[in-house]
Amino acid sequence: MMIERIRREHGYMVRLLAVLKQKIAMLESEQAINYSLLHEIVAYLSDHSERVHHPKEDIIYQYYLDKFGHLEAIEDLESEHKLLSKKTHEFLETVEMILQDAVVPQDIFVGQLKEFVQSQRQHLEMEEHSVLPMIIRNFTVQDWQAVELLWSINEDDPVFGDTIAEQYQQLAARVRQNEQEAL
Repeated sequence: MMIERIRREHGYMVRLLAVLKQKIAMLESEQAINYSLLHEIVAYLSDHSERVHHPKEDIIYQYYLDKFGHLEAIEDLESEHKLLSKKTHEFLETVEMILQDAVVPQDIFVGQLKEFVQSQRQHLEMEEHSVLPMIIRNFTVQDWQAVELLWSINEDDPVFGDTIAEQYQQLAARVRQNEQEAL
């Protein structure tokens, strides 16, 4: 069901944000970090969110509004998705500049990284704790079937799926390493 896929994707995002928090701690203790891995994480969050995750949520949110009427918390989510996309692209540009040997003061970069992680986390928490539980309470089996029919995009995840995309090889290896360390 679509809601399970959304929640699974939220779990993936939380795991990646945890890796970014580790990067913040490393930078704050003046350790070197792997900027190409950081780039892969941000690029994945950008691409997957824009191509698969947010459009899927937007279908559910629009269906909810069409069926149940005005609800500001849901109406604001589509614009929040656009704002998150804009912020993600801006941060991705900064990471790309660093990878191309541009000098970005570390305190400014750490601030941007913290703000990026916080905005992503706040968005996920708001959806998980407020919006999705309300939708789950109100949707019937028929509602879930209806939104499934509106979704037709291939969802093979390029990091967490069966086929790992070439541009995310390093990230997928890191995710699997973290999974092994957690056992």
